[in-house]
Amino acid sequence: MAGRFRFSVSPGQIRNFLFLGMVALALASFLFTSRLASRLERQTASFTDIFARFAATSTIRAAEDEEVQRLFRSFMDRVTFPIIVTDHRGVPWTCKGTGVSPDAIPYEEFLYTDPSNPSPGPVADLIRLAWEMDTKRTPIPMYRPDTGDLFGYVHYGESPLVASLRLMPIIQIAIGALLVAVAYIGIRSVRQSEKRSIWVGMAKETAHQLGTPISSMMGWVDLLEAETEPGDDSRRSTLKEMRADLERLTQIASRFERVGSVPAFRLLDVNPVISQVVLYLRRRLPSRGRRVEIIEQLEAEIPRIHSDPELLAWTVENLLKNAADAILKGKGDGRIYVRSSPGNPNGVRIVVEDDGPGIPESDQNRVFDPGFTTKARGWGLGLALARRIVEDYHHGRIRLLRSTPGVRTVFAVDLPERSAH
Repeated sequence: MAGRFRFSVSPGQIRNFLFLGMVALALASFLFTSRLASRLERQTASFTDIFARFAATSTIRAAEDEEVQRLFRSFMDRVTFPIIVTDHRGVPWTCKGTGVSPDAIPYEEFLYTDPSNPSPGPVADLIRLAWEMDTKRTPIPMYRPDTGDLFGYVHYGESPLVASLRLMPIIQIAIGALLVAVAYIGIRSVRQSEKRSIWVGMAKETAHQLGTPISSMMGWVDLLEAETEPGDDSRRSTLKEMRADLERLTQIASRFERVGSVPAFRLLDVNPVISQVVLYLRRRLPSRGRRVEIIEQLEAEIPRIHSDPELLAWTVENLLKNAADAILKGKGDGRIYVRSSPGNPNGVRIVVEDDGPGIPESDQNRVFDPGFTTKARGWGLGLALARRIVEDYHHGRIRLLRSTPGVRTVFAVDLPERSAH
C-alpha cells in the first residue's frame, strides 16, 4: 500500500460534535413534539364539536329517555380535557375536569343565576373559568336540531396531555443544556487535572535531575576551599558566593521535590518570610541602567497562619519575579509594592502590585494556566505552581485583582488562618 489515510479527531472537535448533536436532537424533539401537540389540539377541537352536536341533540330527549341519559353520562366520563357546558345565557349546567362537581350546582341556582353578576360559589367559579377558556379557544355553539335556535355553548380548555407535550421540549432542552454543561465542566476538569499532573511530574523530575550535579558541585567547592591558601581572600570570596548559589539551587530543587508531596505546615508569621524573599531578590535586580524598586508595606498586627514557609516563600517569589520581569519588559524604571494585611474575615492577605506595562485583557484569564507564558524561554510554571500551593495546599485563593495596561497590575493571595490539610 503506497500510503494510508489517517483520520484523527481532537478533543475540541469531539466536544463540538457532542454539542451540535445534542442541539440537533433537542431541535428535532421540539419540532416533533410541537407537531404532535398541534394534531392533538385539532383532534380535541373536532371531538368537542361532535360533543356539542351530540349534547344539543341528546339534551332535548335526555329528560325522557334513560338510555340517552346513560350515553350522555358515559360520553362525559370519557372526556379527558376541561369542559363546561352552559345554556344560551352562559350559566353552566354541567362540567368535567374543572375541579368543580356538577352536583354542587343546585337546579334552582341554575335557573335564577344572573351570569353578569353571579353570587359567589361554584357557579361563579365556572363562569369565570369559562370566560378564561373563551379567551384562548372559541366556544362551540349548540343549536336545536328541530328549530335551529341557539341552545347553549360548549367551552373547553387544553388537554393535560397536550400541556405536558408542550412542556416536554423545554424540559428536554433544559436537560440537554445541563448535560452539555456537566460534560464541558467534566472535560475541562479532567484536562486541568492532566495538565497539573504533567507539570507536577516535570517539577519532581527536575528536582531529581538537579540532585546529582548539585551534590557533585558541592564536592568540588569543598575541594577548592581545602586547596585555597589562607591569604587568598579573593578566591575565598568567590567560593563563598558559589556555595551560596549552590545552596540556592538546593533550595530550588527542594521546592520542586515538595510539589505533589505533603507540605510541612507550622504556625508562622508571614512578614519575615516576605522580607527574606524581598532581600534575596533586591540583591539580584538590575543595579545599572534600568531600576526596579521593591517596597515593603507590611502591617505589624496580622494573625499567624499555618503554612509551609518554603512553599509560601516560593509563591511570593514567583509573584515578585513576574512583576520585575513585566517592568523590565517596559521602557522605564518601575516599582513593586508587596503588602500584608489581616484577611477578611480572618487569615492574611498578601498583595503584590507593580506599575509595569500590564497584562493584555486577552491573556488575563490564562495567567494561571500551566504552560502559559509570554517569555521566550519561559516554562509557564510559576503562577500555575503558585496557585497549586495556595489553593490545593493552603485552601486559600490567589487571583489577578486587576491589570490596567500602562498603569498597574495587582495580584492578591488570601490565606486562611488554619488550613484544612
